[in-house]
Amino acid sequence: MTVSRYTCRICNSDDNHPTFIAREMMFGTRETFEYFQCNTCGCLQISEIPKDLAKYYPSDYAPHTQPETYKVHTNWFIGAMQKQRCRTALFDKHHKLNSFLKRFVDLPKAIHEKPSSISSVGEIIRTAGISSFGQPILDVGCGIYPYWLSCLEKLGFTELSGVDPLISCDQAYDRIKVFKSELRDIPGKFSLITLHHSLEHIFDQNEMFTEIEKHLLPDGVCLVRIPIFPSKVWEEYGTNWVELDAPRHFYLHSLKSIKMLANKAGLEIFDTQYDTTAFEFYGSEMYTRDIPLTEKCSPFFNENSSLFTEEQMNKFKARANEVNESKQAGRAAFFIRKKN
Repeated sequence: MTVSRYTCRICNSDDNHPTFIAREMMFGTRETFEYFQCNTCGCLQISEIPKDLAKYYPSDYAPHTQPETYKVHTNWFIGAMQKQRCRTALFDKHHKLNSFLKRFVDLPKAIHEKPSSISSVGEIIRTAGISSFGQPILDVGCGIYPYWLSCLEKLGFTELSGVDPLISCDQAYDRIKVFKSELRDIPGKFSLITLHHSLEHIFDQNEMFTEIEKHLLPDGVCLVRIPIFPSKVWEEYGTNWVELDAPRHFYLHSLKSIKMLANKAGLEIFDTQYDTTAFEFYGSEMYTRDIPLTEKCSPFFNENSSLFTEEQMNKFKARANEVNESKQAGRAAFFIRKKN
């Protein structure tokens, strides 16, 4: 570790900050990039944005890859009954009807899907205070296929949009519309705005939070899921931490810096959930061994991978649970709303 003088893009602190050298290891180019940790707000950020960002998002970059299939169609009658059951599970309505319908249909599996290791889709909707299927929901940085929005569509939600400036063109999946655009160019306001591991890819963090505040309805909620720094995984693996993901991740926020961003935009964090998974440990272990994430042996892409034993994978899962419980995780989900 060395120190160099930089101005923090989050808090404007101009100082001699600690610096670190990280490698590009998702695709294994091993190109090096400098990051600095702000002495004031704690945010770890890339020192210089690469001029040609496109080359770090090649055609096989997973979020920009078109899925072969995107929806399993359900019989409309069964779907209607499941939607009624979801009204009870999500919005605490129609309990008597639900008691009758549960004899014939189960809740859709999508309600139990876990975008994070902590909260299911249903739990996120309840935490955000969503009360009807018709409330508008926007996913920022969703990639070419919005997995999160597709889960919501299966539950019965109808006003679903996604936005991502890095995809090739606009996309449509039944009720879901995905736009190749920036948030600032999207009209309207939303009851729920989500950023599932996209904020760290966005250069102007202050502008993004200003736009989030503008696009939220008065009682709207924003869910931001990001890597956070420092963490137990960082302490162990340093710049081999898989979530550093140089150079695609511009910012690895501290709890202080993410709160600072929200406050400056007239927002506040009202709930924080830590959601590290085994991926952080086995991915970081791979980088320590100089193995790129996209190698054929990677458990991230190959469920039959033998790179790690079953015992090792179980230990990674156990350690993920430990750091979540101790609040030393390398990932977190922040629920944000407008200040009163």
